[in-house]
Parts: sequence; structure tokens; C-alpha cells
Amino acid sequence: VASVMERADLAPVSAPKATLERIDRHFGQRDLAAILDSLAQADDDWARDTHATLLKRSPTMMAVTLELVRRGRRLGLADELRLERELVHHAFHLRGAARSETVEGIRALAVDKDHQPRWQPDTVAGVDAAEVAAFFVSPW
Repeated sequence: VASVMERADLAPVSAPKATLERIDRHFGQRDLAAILDSLAQADDDWARDTHATLLKRSPTMMAVTLELVRRGRRLGLADELRLERELVHHAFHLRGAARSETVEGIRALAVDKDHQPRWQPDTVAGVDAAEVAAFFVSPW
């Protein structure tokens, strides 16, 4: 293992400046709907590909992830890891198995393999802010 590690290139990889500028421009928007609108209106392959990918994701969990990133900026590592542990718990238990976006994603990709998740809600406009906030209430 040591000889492999010695040969490995462990230098950090950074994104090109143009990509970082795109990320800041689009993901710096006020909310998830504005982020998607910004990506949809852009005229470049990166934005189109990113927009298409996000449209396949759970609207609720995208909103939760955005809130996690924004809260995480103000947290130390221990608090951030604690918060992520709580979110994992909520991802399986908060809404119950019948409405869990995590369970639905697993069903669509690994169980039925239809790649057609039925998100609840299925649009960003349908995301309930109170449901998103509930992910950030400690279960312990």
C-alpha cells in the first residue's frame, strides 16, 4: 500500500475558473426555482446538462441539499457532520417509507430498475418549505 501511495498523485484537483464562475452565477441564486431558471436560460452545454440532470432529481431533496450547503457554510466540521447524520436519519424516517424520496430513488434505480422515480412532489413549485425545515430538526 505504501508504494502505491508514494506513486499516487495526491495533488488537489481544482475546477477550471470558467466552471467555478458558472457555478457561482447559477447556484448563487436565491432559491431552487431561480437556480433552475438560471440554468434553463443559459446558452452553454454545461448549464443545459446540469439543468437536465437536476430535473431528474427529487425536488424535495434538492431543496434539502441546497439548505444543507447554505447552513454548512456557517458550521464547523463536527457540527456539519452531525447535521448530515441527522439528515440521513430523516431521509429514511421523516416521511415514512411510503413517501420517502430515498426509498423511492432506491426503488427506481435498484429494485424495479425502471429509472422512473415518482417524486412527491414532482415539481420544485410543489416543495413545502415546512417539510424541508423538518429535515433540520434533530431527531435526538
